[in-house]
Amino acid sequence: MRLIVTETWLLVSGLLIFTGLLASSATLVALGILIIGTGGAARLWARISLEEVFYSRTLSARRVFVGETVDLTLRIENRKIVPVPWVEVREALPREIPIVGAKTQASGLPTVAYLMRTTGMSSNDLIEWPLTLLATRRGYFRVGPTRLRSGDLFGFFDSEREVAGQDAIVVYPHTYSMPELGLDSARPFGDQRGGNRLFEDPSRVVGVRDYLPGDPMKRIDWNATARVGRMQSRLYEPSRAQAIVVALNIETYEQAWQGSDPVLLERGVTVAASIARWAFETGSALGLRANGSLPDADRPIRIGAGSRPDQLLRVLEALAMVTSFATGRLATELESREQPLPNGATIVVIAAIMSERLVATLHRLRAEGHFIHVVKTTPLEWEVELGSLPVSDVSAYMADLEEQAAAAQAAVDTSGAAREAVG
Repeated sequence: MRLIVTETWLLVSGLLIFTGLLASSATLVALGILIIGTGGAARLWARISLEEVFYSRTLSARRVFVGETVDLTLRIENRKIVPVPWVEVREALPREIPIVGAKTQASGLPTVAYLMRTTGMSSNDLIEWPLTLLATRRGYFRVGPTRLRSGDLFGFFDSEREVAGQDAIVVYPHTYSMPELGLDSARPFGDQRGGNRLFEDPSRVVGVRDYLPGDPMKRIDWNATARVGRMQSRLYEPSRAQAIVVALNIETYEQAWQGSDPVLLERGVTVAASIARWAFETGSALGLRANGSLPDADRPIRIGAGSRPDQLLRVLEALAMVTSFATGRLATELESREQPLPNGATIVVIAAIMSERLVATLHRLRAEGHFIHVVKTTPLEWEVELGSLPVSDVSAYMADLEEQAAAAQAAVDTSGAAREAVG
């Protein structure tokens, strides 16, 4: 807790008492004593104003889709007998998730807005503020930290305290159906011939065998190894469900120093999420590769192909956290041996730019038995030749959908502004 004080009152009261004594003025002496007594009481009140004051926030959901709302409840409680004449709450909120029907203040940071609330509290008092947040765009957002400020009844002194801790909200990207993207909902990527549809499902362990050179460390069953005295590797149940790996290239320019095109980046994430939803709903084993990283992590986005009930949500959550920062080239991710691609998997590459190295990697993967399909998100022509790789251009369809979404959002904003003006 930080106490913000000024010592002017001590100087004034001291001068009054000194002058009163020199002038034999009981009035000045009494006034000086009154000031020093009032100031001392005010300073003590300010010092203890935030003691035994507890603040918390509650979110109704931490994972939502674009357009959904989150109920946010702010709660402040005074657990002491001494009342709090006033307390100011300053809550940091993400600008991308505005509060419905409430105003916020600028914070000086481009992504943060402040919600201010001021109230007085009696002894052992509890106050709640119910609010509603609207998820307007996908992403990973933090609510908090919170700063409390209070003081004495006269406003002479105040004190501040920061409430540690933040809450995170993940907003999943919007998804569209295959026809909305201009793709066939039954066979959006053609017949997909030429791949072995038999692969191992790592979520289903059926036994163990002796370790073989080349087995990855994650396959080793350490309990079985300790039991039999020699290295044992897990055996997974084979699955004939088709494995589809969504591979997102988050780069939108050839060179990193050129920055990122936000429209193309969001378009790529939306298309990747839409294809992932289609793959999961058709019963395919779903995986994800992207040349970006998760927040507060330096590892690339890699989700192995699987059919877990929460697999789609895992993929959507990873896509929600995609930023414009590329950790490397998509070709490097597809060539990684740390988490090999399932044998015979269909690899759907979503890209705004295409490099010669990525084309070479895709041809090599096809030669190894994978089915490759490229989804192009930009209307600009690529300078590299893709040869016989199948390509679907969704840029025109996505541009129309983005225009419709922008018009709908503008209508909502205009309606909200009109309601505020009337209010």
